[in-house]
Amino acid sequence: MFTLLSSCSILLLTLATTAQTELAKPEVLTAKIDAIAAEHLAKPGAAGLSIAVASKGKVLLAKGYGVADAEFDVPADASTMFRIGSVTKQFTAAVILRYVEQGKLTLDDELSKYLPQFPQHGHEVNIRQLLNHTSGIPSYTDVGEAWERVWPLELDHAQLLALVSDKMFDFEPGEDWRYNNTGYYLLGMLIEKIGGAPYGEVLQKELFGPLGLKQTRYDSNIELIKGRAQGYTLNDGKLVNDQAIGMGQPGAAGGLISTGSDLLRWEMALVGGKVIDAKSFALMSTPTVLPDGRDTHYGFGLMLGQFAGFPRIQHGGGIFGFNSMLLCLPKQDLYVAVISNGEPISSAEIADAVSYAALAIVKPTAKDETIPAELLALLPGQYSIPAIKLDATLSAKDGKLWLQATGQDAFRLLFQGGLEFRAEFDSDVRVAFRADGKGFELNQGGGKFDATRK
Repeated sequence: MFTLLSSCSILLLTLATTAQTELAKPEVLTAKIDAIAAEHLAKPGAAGLSIAVASKGKVLLAKGYGVADAEFDVPADASTMFRIGSVTKQFTAAVILRYVEQGKLTLDDELSKYLPQFPQHGHEVNIRQLLNHTSGIPSYTDVGEAWERVWPLELDHAQLLALVSDKMFDFEPGEDWRYNNTGYYLLGMLIEKIGGAPYGEVLQKELFGPLGLKQTRYDSNIELIKGRAQGYTLNDGKLVNDQAIGMGQPGAAGGLISTGSDLLRWEMALVGGKVIDAKSFALMSTPTVLPDGRDTHYGFGLMLGQFAGFPRIQHGGGIFGFNSMLLCLPKQDLYVAVISNGEPISSAEIADAVSYAALAIVKPTAKDETIPAELLALLPGQYSIPAIKLDATLSAKDGKLWLQATGQDAFRLLFQGGLEFRAEFDSDVRVAFRADGKGFELNQGGGKFDATRK
């Protein structure tokens, strides 16, 4: 968990430029968001939501919906704190860049200079590669049963890193891209070493206190934290408490809790130059390009993409019982934050709906054209998506195409013409095939990933 690699978080497109759009009036926007929240809270697995919208330096709406605690029927409000998962990563990246600005380290410094105890098996990883997920270090959240066995335990640094320390790298540092929680966990250890205090205390001093983020902090399973939401998921169709996880494990990769309004104040400060300087923010928000020319659409703790033809900066997060989405449409000066404490309810999907409502535009409807016989013969097969270690099966039935990823339900692909398809369940989910039928590009709610035929 605490990745964005779930049904709520996979989509990035190319940046585009457009004229600024007038935002919906506040009273109209509030009514639309109330309706969006009600629609999603009626779905199985729903519990509560924190939704906030900001523009021109002001939070226009910040509300809690549903329940923070389902057992005691405690309602969620604007001050309810939710786990935000991997949205934590941009806070981590910002502190590292502050240290760079202060001359305490450089992006080209080798990891071994600060954490020599972490084995690199003959490789040399630098700080930049940890920030942009090109280190090749295995992610501890991808090691399967070895990690699952210790989910509820409070692990120290040595115990956590032992999950991957004996494993070979996924690729040569700098040569490829793979979303990586170990990299950001190591960055948290680096922050502790330079800052001289635990990660949460350093962030309180560097970021939360100065910016007035009173409902943002590192989470704990031991401390009593007033106003904190409980997380939930579905089991056999019933709402149940989320899987327990030792909160030392997410670390700088996903351990923070916050509110929608705090996240927007954070994002506006970050974009507005109140956290790091313009040069540093350019590094955070510029996509990394690999040596073979592939655009990762990922900077430092930020994903760069497009929404309805507009440039979008964003990041999502998922951790047991919760998921989140924080985005900015800079040309429209629009900021949206959504956090859900019902794991099946997609914050990314809600954030898209809120963005459409704020921009007062209608979500496009996908076409459903007849698929040519040659594509029905060419495209089906087994595919691999290496960046997220996921396999997918594409099958044809009765003139239709269906895509099913490992451990997920199959969904039908609607033909748009050419080599482009959209998901039947959400027209924002785009699948574009290569002309030779040997791969496709999957875009969904926050990430862009290449698939190749196995």
